[in-house]
Amino acid sequence: DDATGIPEEATVEAVTAELRRRSKAVDSGTYEQVDDAVWKQTVERLRQQGQELLEVHRDMYLAAIEEGRKRKAEDAMTAHLDVGNERRKVMSPERIQRLSLFRVQKYYDKINQAKADLLKWSYEVKTAPTSDASGGAKAALPENWQFTMPVKVGDEVEADLGGAMFPATIKKVLPGNKFDVQFFDGDQESGLDRSMIKLLKPPNLGSSDDVDTSKMTPKQLKRWKKAQKQKNR
Repeated sequence: DDATGIPEEATVEAVTAELRRRSKAVDSGTYEQVDDAVWKQTVERLRQQGQELLEVHRDMYLAAIEEGRKRKAEDAMTAHLDVGNERRKVMSPERIQRLSLFRVQKYYDKINQAKADLLKWSYEVKTAPTSDASGGAKAALPENWQFTMPVKVGDEVEADLGGAMFPATIKKVLPGNKFDVQFFDGDQESGLDRSMIKLLKPPNLGSSDDVDTSKMTPKQLKRWKKAQKQKNR
């Protein structure tokens, strides 16, 4: 049971149900691409992540308390070395070594590793195979599809800008798998590698109507999309 007295499994189920509800409301297309089991796996993995981060901060807090106690004890042992109103701090080699070890870097390293493990896990989660109109199964999305699947002019993406990802739109496809993008605020960036662009919505795999639109101009793409809408009415 958790601190509220509610069984842990019930809490996980409740959070999973709410995650599914919100995800479907935000983007029903992407929601349908996700395997049923992934929702609960995500909640459980994030719960594990929270526990790991809590343990790191707990260890750092306890280490700080222990260090404070040792410093007080050492200060008491050297109190007789007071000179006038000033106390001469005796820094023994052992104390210097210990203080050099008590640095937050090792805790930051643990936090960064936990974040890296979570990111790796997110790439390994499989989406559900879907079926086309004829009942045949479509191929499942490959791992890391956000950074590997083809993108085309007009796709809504996130693009790297100074080490952070921001909403953007593909404006032009260049040779060598590079792209020009326009960010949400109007700024543009040219020649970004595919690895610097995150596709937000999975492509519709296996459709008999798949068309390579990567070479289309914005005007041609708009005309093509309009024709597709009319065709699907």
